[in-house]
Amino acid sequence: MAAMEGQQSGASGQWEIEWLRHWPEGTVWFRRYLPTDLPWGKESFLDPVPENAVGCYGAKVGAETRIDGVRYESGQVVVVDSQADFRRLLPGLDSATEFLFPWYEKMVPASLLLPHRETIGLAEYRRGITSKLLRAFVLAVGLVALAFAVPSLMIIALIAAVMYGLHPLVELGMAWTRRVDRLTVEDLNRRAVNFEFFRRWIQTRPARWLKVGLGVLVAVFVAQLAVGTMPSIVAAALVKERVLADGEWWRLVTTGLMHGNVIHILFNGMALYSLGRVLVALVSPALLSFVFVATVVTGSLASLWLGPGVPSVGASGGILGCLGFLLVVTVKFGKELPGYLRASLIQATIVVAIFGALGSQFIDNAGHAGGFLGGLVLGALFSPWMRLAPSSTRPLFRLLSWGSIAVLLGGVGKIGMELAQLVLP
Repeated sequence: MAAMEGQQSGASGQWEIEWLRHWPEGTVWFRRYLPTDLPWGKESFLDPVPENAVGCYGAKVGAETRIDGVRYESGQVVVVDSQADFRRLLPGLDSATEFLFPWYEKMVPASLLLPHRETIGLAEYRRGITSKLLRAFVLAVGLVALAFAVPSLMIIALIAAVMYGLHPLVELGMAWTRRVDRLTVEDLNRRAVNFEFFRRWIQTRPARWLKVGLGVLVAVFVAQLAVGTMPSIVAAALVKERVLADGEWWRLVTTGLMHGNVIHILFNGMALYSLGRVLVALVSPALLSFVFVATVVTGSLASLWLGPGVPSVGASGGILGCLGFLLVVTVKFGKELPGYLRASLIQATIVVAIFGALGSQFIDNAGHAGGFLGGLVLGALFSPWMRLAPSSTRPLFRLLSWGSIAVLLGGVGKIGMELAQLVLP
């Protein structure tokens, strides 16, 4: 409940008074900051108040808690009839995620409970980050040292270093450099509202075909497990000599549909789903399959000519391609999109680059770079025709989509044929 904590100022009841000041009956402070000219600038993206709570004060708890001797599970709504009772309950609602008021028909996110009333001091802001930054640095260094000291734990230790050390380290480092002191109160409130409504809008966007695509990747991996991952990689992934000497150029595509182990497909699947949802929402569902296929190919070509001679496998080239493409999208629509989106994409790029450098023994950095650069180039080429969250799909985009889907289906079929030869007499 960060917005509330930011207003406490060390006084136990301070923010209890603050919410009364900014939520006088009949008012909703953030309405004036809604980006109504953008697709996500609608109050309909807030959760409705449950029917049994209409006209009451209350809150939805985010974790199991006990109030006045009553135990509440995460997601339950605590309801009271009067403002006095609500004020009494507030100290026990530290985990609350949403609030409700008698005069408003929507649940109010905790991030929007209180508006900013003053600018942020740079020195105090950085002090709050520095200790966390140092902890992340120590953890990252420790886990990386463990990875190189114990080779048998390298992959697990490096993954842990990324999740618990490098990722927060880069995020906090970028946050430390932000000149938040240059933002006015109006800027801070507008950004907070834009961020919350954009986040909710993304979550409502259809992701049916993206889930189908992930299901296909999982099915291919299950088939790999059935015949053995290493034999399957030799049969249909990017084996360089098979491409160059035997002309098996189809491997440039099929390698992006295969994976080396469970951890590999798990992380790639999560990354593809996360980036894919944003790309589908912002630009066009039709472009996702094309960007993925095209950058799988550019990643494979980079690996073929610049990477090590060992076989390469995985969807990472296409995932990095989506990342590069989205970076261009955030530049084109920088005024409309919340600033955190571009920051998070830059953060992901930095983390991938560091992880690639540390894990160069088992990571195809050439393939990653080729996919990422391919995504940047495609983004630049398509930029003049992009519209933000279009209601219809351009015929060209639709044509490219069907063509790329055909390539993907052909790739799946080819993998099936090659794996079948490993088990058929």
